[in-house]
Amino acid sequence: MSEKEKVLLDEESLKVLEDLVEIAVRLKESGLLDMLKILAEKSTDIFAYISTEVPIHRLLALGDAATAAAAKLKPEEVVEMKINVEEATECLFKSLAAAKMTEVRPVSTLGLLRVLGDKDVQAGLGFLILLAKNLGACIRSKAQK
Repeated sequence: MSEKEKVLLDEESLKVLEDLVEIAVRLKESGLLDMLKILAEKSTDIFAYISTEVPIHRLLALGDAATAAAAKLKPEEVVEMKINVEEATECLFKSLAAAKMTEVRPVSTLGLLRVLGDKDVQAGLGFLILLAKNLGACIRSKAQK
C-alpha cells in the first residue's frame, strides 16, 4: 500500500473501529454473524426460493395484513396487546403440550354443565367470552361507519 493509500486513524476513527469490532464480536457470540454470512453466500438461492413458493407469498400477505392492522393501534394498545399475546400464547402452547388429541372425548349437554363447575374451564371460558365481547364491539363499531 502506498503512502497515499494509507488510512490515517485519528482518535475518532479508532473509536469507530473499536465499536465495529465490538459489534462484530457480539454478532459472532449470538450466532447472528454466521447467519448473516450464510444469507450473504446463499442470497440468490434464498430469493429464488422465496419468489417461487406460494405458501411464502401467502404468509407475506398475511404478515402485511397484520402490519396494516397493527399500524391502526394506539401505542398503549400495542403494549397491552404484546403482553396479552405473550401470555395467551404461553398458556395456549402449554395447553397444547398437555392435551392428547387421542384422548379427546365427546361432551354431552349434561357433561358440559358438569365441567362448567371446573375453575379452569370457567377461567378459559371467561377469557374467550371477554375476547368475544371485545371483538363484537369492534365489529359493531365498524358496521356503524
